[in-house]
Amino acid sequence: MQRDRLALIGILVLQIVAVILYPPAFFQRAPQAIVLPPAFLILFVLALIGMNTGVLTPTAGRSSLVFVQGVNIVVRLMMLFANLKTPAGDWDVTLIVLLLVAIALSWATILWMEKRQPRFLLLRQQSMG
Repeated sequence: MQRDRLALIGILVLQIVAVILYPPAFFQRAPQAIVLPPAFLILFVLALIGMNTGVLTPTAGRSSLVFVQGVNIVVRLMMLFANLKTPAGDWDVTLIVLLLVAIALSWATILWMEKRQPRFLLLRQQSMG
């Protein structure tokens, strides 16, 4: 049971990292992108709260978490190709690497969540019976 709890905490932390991983210099070039990390975090937290308070079923909560990570992947792919180079014409290696790492983390967390029972994502203790 303890191993399951640690795995759950680990996967939740990876999901948070996946949505906040941006180089700070990127927001100077694209200040409108600053809304993305907080927006994804709010959706993430709302899905967790909903499934742990009973507002969402575990299946709906898992689908919501997968949706947040899926949208994160799509948004980052769109940003990747639009921002491959800096305004000076150099390759923006830091941004490219961080976007690819965040995409990989989102993809891995989606796969991880889909392989588990939805109730595994609940933070609250489940009653036996």
